[in-house]
Amino acid sequence: MTSRTPEAAEAARVTGNEAWAIVSRTIAGMLVYGAIGYGLGMWLGSPTAGLSIGVLLGVALGLYLSFVSIKSLGGSNQALKVSTSDSWSAKMTRARMERTSGGRTP
Repeated sequence: MTSRTPEAAEAARVTGNEAWAIVSRTIAGMLVYGAIGYGLGMWLGSPTAGLSIGVLLGVALGLYLSFVSIKSLGGSNQALKVSTSDSWSAKMTRARMERTSGGRTP
């Protein structure tokens, strides 16, 4: 049986947190903008159209915010210092760890 190193456990936790943040942003965008769209639709006389437009706009904005968040993990003008054989998840985790440790790699 192999044991997990503390670094591997931290990397798994950070990756899981970012994945849940993406899901949360998307669902919250659907709910908030769907409710706003429904309210505007009721005011304008077409609640179904308002709800539909609001939900689609909420999903788009939630995914955009997730994209911006993931893009900022590597720093503003820094390239990720990883090999090309690493997965996207490993790159994201390493970038997050570098950002939180002030640029020092563990």
